[in-house]
Amino acid sequence: MGVAMILSPAFGIMGILYAIVMIAVAVLAVYALVLAIIYLRLRIAELKRTAPPRNNPPVR
Repeated sequence: MGVAMILSPAFGIMGILYAIVMIAVAVLAVYALVLAIIYLRLRIAELKRTAPPRNNPPVR
């Protein structure tokens, strides 16, 4: 019990720093995911606009 009481402030500070870093990493991961989804939606819409229509037979 004596060792835990000596190390308890250090673990508290390290725990807070670890939580802050993990929250920052999670926020950045969500941000990157949102950007990727937006980019892919725009790219798919652009590809659909430039694609030739599928229901018309090719003209000879």
